[in-house]
Amino acid sequence: MDSVQYLLSIETRGIKLGLQRTRELMAACGNPQAGLPSIQVAGTNGKGSVCAMLANIFKTAGYKTGLFTSPHLVNVNERIRLNGIPIPNNEIDLFLQNYREAIEKIEATFFETITAMAFWYFKNKNVDIAILETGLGGRLDSVSVCEPLATVMTSISLDHIEILGETLSEIAFEKAGILKKGVPCISAKQDNVVEEVLVKEGQRINAPIHFVNDKFPSELIVNIPGTTQHENAQLAVSALKYINNFEIQKTALKNGLQTVQWFARNQHIQHNPLVIFDVAHNVESIQSFLEYYSSLGITGKSVLIIALQSRKHIQPLVSTLQKVFEYIICTEAPGRNPMPAKVLGEYFTNKNQFEIIPNTEKAIRLGLEKLKSQDGMAIIGSHCLGPAVSKVFKISFDKY
Repeated sequence: MDSVQYLLSIETRGIKLGLQRTRELMAACGNPQAGLPSIQVAGTNGKGSVCAMLANIFKTAGYKTGLFTSPHLVNVNERIRLNGIPIPNNEIDLFLQNYREAIEKIEATFFETITAMAFWYFKNKNVDIAILETGLGGRLDSVSVCEPLATVMTSISLDHIEILGETLSEIAFEKAGILKKGVPCISAKQDNVVEEVLVKEGQRINAPIHFVNDKFPSELIVNIPGTTQHENAQLAVSALKYINNFEIQKTALKNGLQTVQWFARNQHIQHNPLVIFDVAHNVESIQSFLEYYSSLGITGKSVLIIALQSRKHIQPLVSTLQKVFEYIICTEAPGRNPMPAKVLGEYFTNKNQFEIIPNTEKAIRLGLEKLKSQDGMAIIGSHCLGPAVSKVFKISFDKY
């Protein structure tokens, strides 16, 4: 079994929240998180985009920059990048040769293992800064063993309620677990309930919290389309004000945002007819995607390919989806907990308007057959759509 196959095989251990195993694994790897300059990002939507923007700004400013994000679209290597380039297989091999015994002994999960690997790789490569995306929640997430220079909180909304809690305040409490004593937290504007929880937790552990209220400077251009990305960029730019010992010139800031790439976020993968891929998978992110898609002024008809992971809730958006898209194809992306295409189909009421095609590639190809040059197609709902999109459109999500 090769290294990548081994990593994917331990995915069957599922999600086990808690930091004990992570700490044991970090200790076995020589505690690479200790003293590693980093910024930890948590929140519900926009985490990956904010991380990508921060990483590209630091890289453009001449700093050796690590980026750890999740999940991946096609290859597990995408999660760990050095100056934009995914970790090579030989580095994964080396890590597992050294620490596989410890991984087995500790019964570390896939995410705990990949987090330890990211810290180990960044420490070995002597990065100037590591940008770290929190996996799930914050309080019990493996990434939270880091020692950050600052923490960043994107907008918090209801998602993963079966794990993090059923109310906004419960979810906010879990996310607030990334706060560290004396470490500034820069937060997007939040719902009042969320703000209250963050302020309370910040006061409790003496972590100063700064909420972003500035308007996004009009002279800055972000290379990821959509107005939500302006909010993400504003958060990234604001966070830089609280990080010392790094010199980020205005030109690096400007060029970093202008050249940032972040796959599967309003990503135009074909033109005439237009096809857009976005991993929006909860109410807030799908709403943002719909606002962007509707702003494009598509004159022909619109087709939607959608797949969700189980336990996702999109009921509030069903009528809007049925208005925006003349034709809807429900499919089933692979992954640990896919929502069966048939179950997803039950959300939609206009039976003349949609069909169920469990095979993702087939669903995408059928959607393409329905398009004329002035039409549009959206592929949304899950990172697990990545392999099918990559195959059908012959594109890679590796190199920036």
